[in-house]
Amino acid sequence: MREYSYRCRDFSLLTPDFKKWFVAPLLPYVPWGIPANIITLFSNLFVYIGFFVSLNYHTSWSRLIVAGCLFLYLVGDHLDGMQAKKTKTGSALGEFCDHYLDAFNNGIILYTAFMVFEINHPLLTTVVLTTSYLAHMSVFYEQFKTGWLTFEKLGSLEAVLLMLLLIGVAAFGPVHQFFTMPVYGSFRLIEILFALSAIGATGTFITTFKRTPSRGSGVWFFITGTIVLATLVGHTFNVMQLFILITLYASLYVGLIMKGHLVDGIERFPDLVVSGAIVILQFIMPIDTNATFLIFTTYLLARILLLVFQTFNALKVYWVWSNPRF
Repeated sequence: MREYSYRCRDFSLLTPDFKKWFVAPLLPYVPWGIPANIITLFSNLFVYIGFFVSLNYHTSWSRLIVAGCLFLYLVGDHLDGMQAKKTKTGSALGEFCDHYLDAFNNGIILYTAFMVFEINHPLLTTVVLTTSYLAHMSVFYEQFKTGWLTFEKLGSLEAVLLMLLLIGVAAFGPVHQFFTMPVYGSFRLIEILFALSAIGATGTFITTFKRTPSRGSGVWFFITGTIVLATLVGHTFNVMQLFILITLYASLYVGLIMKGHLVDGIERFPDLVVSGAIVILQFIMPIDTNATFLIFTTYLLARILLLVFQTFNALKVYWVWSNPRF
């Protein structure tokens, strides 16, 4: 097993103030015995609550609830690290729990915002999710290669804060109408804002990837496979199916990178089955979309569950139900 060392370069513009004003004041009220991993798991529940609300409710109050859930998630996402530092219980397992859940949250939070603003463009969904996951992957691939996790000035915290702000102010009817008014053909203002975010994510991906040394063939296969997947499924599946497929496909590879970094130092290939099958299926007509989607998602979920089990099994020595007193 690799010797664990958490090394981070955080250039985030908002993280210091966010921790100072919203997270640090809560830390004294967190009992010493509560492990950071428990805080991680609890805080992530708010992402799924917000996701559920966005799928089932479309009112001013529901938008406020979603924004509140995202804010509580962000607080917990930083509180767990501060608790681990205070109790000196930082570990490879803690990093895996925190950052691997964030891999799924990346897609879930984006899709939550899409549901709040009733965005139903398959092309936009595909582009935004794909570029976001390429940027997300590049950060962890750089960590695997260099040992350093680097957060840019405009990173994940800034992105989620912007989304919860947009969702929160959209609780006011006139603001929601403003964001959803057409400004260019059938494209609405909020959709153009998301398209611009894809440009920013692409920039992050390129910048991070260029400075990462010794890039292996596996990451090139992932980039190619992701682009192939995004290009070919955009006209085949609906928006929900696109979100699930891209999220699972990309998160699987992020998990494989993290396992290499935290467990054994092995650089692994991404999944080639789904992207390869997508190419082959283009020559088979007609395609049973629902059956194909079910097969792909079942397969990807099985691989992810296996990956999580293997990683937890390797790092299980770090799991505690209560922090020890030193």
